[in-house]
Amino acid sequence: MPRMNGWKTLAALRKLSPELPVILSSGYDEAQVMAGEHTEQPNAFLGKPYQLKELRETINTVLANMS
Repeated sequence: MPRMNGWKTLAALRKLSPELPVILSSGYDEAQVMAGEHTEQPNAFLGKPYQLKELRETINTVLANMS
């Protein structure tokens, strides 16, 4: 992303809509990406590369946990 990393994007999206479900995706290891203090946390993490099935399952899990 040219101006914001994933964490800044997540924070900006949550300012607009606090209940917005967010899936953070990265080619880096999940522990490495999630390390540190962040004001907002994603609803899920999806490591790259991923298959369509994994994306679908992650979306379904996030949406199921919202209700």
